[in-house]
Amino acid sequence: MEILDTGGQERYNSIFQSYYKLADCCLLVYDITKKETFEKVKNYYIPNIKDKCKLGIKVILLGNKTDLKDEREVSDDDGKDLADENGYIFMESSCKDNYNVSDAFTALVEMTNREPNKLNKVGSFAIKKDKHNNVDENKNNCC
Repeated sequence: MEILDTGGQERYNSIFQSYYKLADCCLLVYDITKKETFEKVKNYYIPNIKDKCKLGIKVILLGNKTDLKDEREVSDDDGKDLADENGYIFMESSCKDNYNVSDAFTALVEMTNREPNKLNKVGSFAIKKDKHNNVDENKNNCC
């Protein structure tokens, strides 16, 4: 797996097209404490993925920094809704707490290695509930 991390920097926009068209999967990360990062994912990255990526690309929308829940500007419902609208998987993580970081990459690899018609709307794997209660209680816990 080759991973390109641009950190949302504008200077990498010129190389995106060559990577977009070859990508099998994408991990879109935004900061839950900064609404503008969510808006950039919504208004810039998602349209570019739809326009430039191959059909059926696997995408996980990942809200990061759940350890800063008191500073949250983007609700988990906003993230879930955006993911649902676009047929993406939604997760939240905290790099500081090491919550759902490796799980996000594992899920991306699993999604990429499975046949598209075998995945249901939220994927065929379960995502654990975090200590900040950011995952729906009705989902199975695992990992």
